[in-house]
Amino acid sequence: MKELAEDFKSIAKKDRNLFWWMTIDFLFSLWLFLIPIFNLNSGRAKIWAWYSDITSYGQSDWWYLLSFSIIAFTFGVGHILLAARLYSKRGKDIARLFLAISMIIIIIGIRFLLNILGEG
Repeated sequence: MKELAEDFKSIAKKDRNLFWWMTIDFLFSLWLFLIPIFNLNSGRAKIWAWYSDITSYGQSDWWYLLSFSIIAFTFGVGHILLAARLYSKRGKDIARLFLAISMIIIIIGIRFLLNILGEG
C-alpha cells in the first residue's frame, strides 16, 4: 500500500499527462456509477428497462441497475490502481495504453446502460 501511494505521488509530480488520463478514467467510471443510482427506484419491486436484445421495454429488478454501479466502482478504481502499478513496473506508455482501453470499455458500458434505461 505504501508503494502504491508513492507511485501516485511520482505520477502526480513527474507525469501530469498520465495523471489526467487517470482523472478522466475515474470521472467516466464515476458517471457510470451515478447513472444507475439516479435512475434507481428501490421503492418499487420492478422497474421499466429497455433490453438491448429485445425491441421493447420489460420489467426488471431494481438491483439489476445497482449491479452496474458496483461494477463501475470496481472497474474504475481497480484500473487506476493497476495503471499506477504498471507505471512503476513497465513505464508510462503501457499505463497510458491500459487506461485508454479502460476508458473505451467504460464508454461502451455507459452506452449500454443508457440503452437499457431507454435514454440512449
